[in-house]
Order: sequence, then structure tokens, then C-alpha cells
Amino acid sequence: MVRIGVEVEPQDEANFLATVGDRPWRFQRRGEGRYDVHIGVSGAALGSTGAALAEIHHVLARSGVSARVVFATRLRPRPSPFRRYRILPRGRMPAREWLAAPVRGLMSWRSKGTLQATSLAEARSRLADFVARNPQVGRADRLMVAGPPDPLGTTPSSADQEEDPLDGPLLPLIIVLLVGAGAAFIGLYVALWLPEEIPTRHAVAFLISLPCLFGVWQMFRRIPEGRINTWLPLGLTALAAPLTIGLSNFSRDVYLQAFGISPGEVPPTGQGRLFAVADTLPLVTFALLLSLGVFGLLQYFHFTVRGDLRLLQWLMALIVVLVYGLTSVTVLLERDARRGLEHVARYQAEGGPARGHTGVTPSVVCVETGTDPVQRIGPPLTTDRPVLYFDGENGVDLLWDREHGLTKVTRFSVNLTPVPDLNADCPEPESVRD
Repeated sequence: MVRIGVEVEPQDEANFLATVGDRPWRFQRRGEGRYDVHIGVSGAALGSTGAALAEIHHVLARSGVSARVVFATRLRPRPSPFRRYRILPRGRMPAREWLAAPVRGLMSWRSKGTLQATSLAEARSRLADFVARNPQVGRADRLMVAGPPDPLGTTPSSADQEEDPLDGPLLPLIIVLLVGAGAAFIGLYVALWLPEEIPTRHAVAFLISLPCLFGVWQMFRRIPEGRINTWLPLGLTALAAPLTIGLSNFSRDVYLQAFGISPGEVPPTGQGRLFAVADTLPLVTFALLLSLGVFGLLQYFHFTVRGDLRLLQWLMALIVVLVYGLTSVTVLLERDARRGLEHVARYQAEGGPARGHTGVTPSVVCVETGTDPVQRIGPPLTTDRPVLYFDGENGVDLLWDREHGLTKVTRFSVNLTPVPDLNADCPEPESVRD
């Protein structure tokens, strides 16, 4: 809550009252043409005063009211003087509070109800009235009031609000120190203590997701505040499904390009498409979490409220959309290209069984050409050792050899014999056996 002092010209006072009355603000008259306006600002306390000032300047400028802002200060609600006390069956409680607190928590399932009071003595004095109004809980002499003891030297306050003493340079300094300490800890953890079996980028992604979760929560809390807050999250979430399907096809094509196979030459199967979508969905979900988290954090810390035009809101929305798309595409491109090159390098160095990725798993076969010439595109067919077979589009078989590369032949123009892995021995051709 931010309190703003406003001075209004006499001729504009009626227009000012009508304008402020149409807003969810509270105002109080302080004299002739002097008003205190209370504006609720959700989000971080840091920057809330500037956000409230930008909002009232924007509203007054649009309504044409001649008014001058003379001061602005952030308020904070005082803690409630009331505390909660449980009504429990009579028994003994530990004398020390650090033991009594967990015991009360364990006994909460036996609670007959709760009382709200400013002190333990007041709560005990209300036990008889509680039993009289709730006779089903039993007799008062068989019940007890359990709760935290009264802090020493505390006096309940009657004021609802007070000026926030941190509305100055102290709070930004504290936040900067906390953020710096968190960044130093993350850097040291990644550099020194990260286990070798966990990739660095996975650890960094996990650490980034934690503040983004907080940003997503703040974003959903602020959705009713404006059209951008409403439609941008809904649009990004609705885009997740088609983006996942489109990127799953793109992921297959990027992986197959490492084998020299052009996009569209290997048609997706139903099972392969399902595996590809399942492989792409976590990445799209993380990109959605990241973009919504950035959106929520920027809103929470009031980075988008600067000036009457609020151009930064729309610019921020564009940045978030770009983060969403570019994060998905660039990370996917890097991951699948690297995975394809890794598989090719392993085949060339070690051979072994066929490896799958994004729903694409080739077969290991031996090729027998027969006596008729074979029309092909690419290097000569390898017949003395196994090759990888990809079921191509439009009646084309794609045969990949770890030394010579990709060869395309017409389907059924060669005989293919399945074998366990690339290190297996191919059977002798029928012409030799005869």
C-alpha cells in the first residue's frame, strides 16, 4: 500500500473525486484541495512507490485533472495483535516452548477448535464461553487452551498501518547483498562442488527454474490487473502444444542431418512421433516456465511501469515471447545436433548396436546386391560389413555406412539381412554359396 499526497485545483476537485472514485483506491480529504490517496500495489515492496506514482500520473493525465503530487510513501500493515490458540483435551504440555510447539502440532488432530486472542490469558478466559456456545466439545474442566506464550514486553498496537522504515536506501542495499551472495554461492557450487555425472547446464537450468517458479506464481496472482497480464500467459501456454509437436519434427530432422539425411526423407511413425513429442515436451515446458517466470519477476519488481505510455510493458511482452521461442529452438538445435554427431562418432569408432533418438531408431542390416545393377545416389554400396538402414519416404531405402556415408537406393532393389550390430559378420552372398 502506497500513500500519495495530492493537491488539486478548486475547479478540478469534482473531476478529481470522480476519477479517483472510479478506481479501486481509497482517499481521504485533508483540507481544501488536499487529499491522501491510498493505492494498493501488488508485488515487491522495492519499487512499489514508483509504480504507484506512475499509475496515478497516468490516470490523472488521461482524465485531464490538474493536480500536483506532493509526496509518496509506502505503508505496511502492522502485524495483527491476535494469535491462534488450540482447544485440546486436558493434559500436560512441555514447559519449554521449543518442545511444546511440535507437541501442539502433533496433537492438532485432537483439537476441538481454536480461539483468536491477544494473549494466552485472554484465550483461557474465553474457554467457558467457547464451551457454552459449542456444547459438543465436552466439559470445560476436561479441556485446556494450548498456544505460544506471550512475548515479553509486547503491547498490541491500535494503528492499522505505519510508514515503512525500509522505504529508502536500506532495502535496495539488502536485496543487492542477498542477490550477490546467492550468485556467489551458485557460481562456487557449479565450479567446485558439482558432481561430475550431472551436466553443468542441467544444474544451471535447475537453479534458474527456482526463481522462475516464484515469478510464475506472482504472474498468476497479477493476472486480473491488465490485458497483457491476462492474454500473454494464456497465449504462451496455449502455444505449448503446437510448439511441442512442431519442435518434435524439427528435432528429428536436426538429428538425421548428422547422417546426411535431408528433412522429410524419413517419415515419422506413430510410435516414433510419440517418443519425439515425449522427448521435446520437457524442453518446451522449461522454456514456458522460464518465459513466464521472467514475465512474472519483471512484473513483481515493477520494471514495466515507467512513464504514462507504459511502452516497456509491450516491449517486455515481446522479449518474453522471444525468450520462449528462442530458448526452445536454440537449445533443441544444439542438443539434437550434438547428439547426432555423438552417435555418428560412436558408430565410426566403436560400431555397436543401433542407437535411437527422438523416436528415430535405425536397423542394422547387411546388403546383398545380386547380379542386376543397382541404381543408387551416393557412394557405392557396402556389402562386406553391416550398415544402418533408415526407412525412407517415397519408396527409397537409406543405407548409411560408417566410412562411406549415405547411399540411397530404390526399395526392394537390394536384399537386406538384419544383424545384431555393426561389428557382426555379414553372411556370404547367395552367389558365392552356390
